[in-house]
Amino acid sequence: MIATIIIYLIVALFVLLWAYTAIPKFFKIKYFYDILGSQAIPKWTVPILTVMIPLVELAVLGMLLFPETRLLGLYASFGLMLIFTIYVSGIIFQVYDIYPCPCGAMFRRMSWKKHLRVNIWLTLIALAGALIMQFNLFK
Repeated sequence: MIATIIIYLIVALFVLLWAYTAIPKFFKIKYFYDILGSQAIPKWTVPILTVMIPLVELAVLGMLLFPETRLLGLYASFGLMLIFTIYVSGIIFQVYDIYPCPCGAMFRRMSWKKHLRVNIWLTLIALAGALIMQFNLFK
């Protein structure tokens, strides 16, 4: 019973997170394209990522909505958060040549260190949700 409640809370958190991050990207696609162009990524990837990032976020959101794909959605949430966390870590540890802006709506007002802490927590929460669901913990 407790595992079910925990899973539903984690799923709800990530459904809200992916909707909050993906949907505005489509409505402001030119702005998102420009923001990606200022990031520490190869310029040739910008047109591809402008479309792929929000599509992947929405796909993961969709997976979380259905019981048959929920576990995959939790692992995908973990994977995406891990990728974003590694990227932010690279910014903090000055791995990149440029120092991009934190341009996501919720992260715009955060320092990069706070952004990293939030990402680490979300990464761990996604992993915990996947493991709880896969191994039926807290029976």
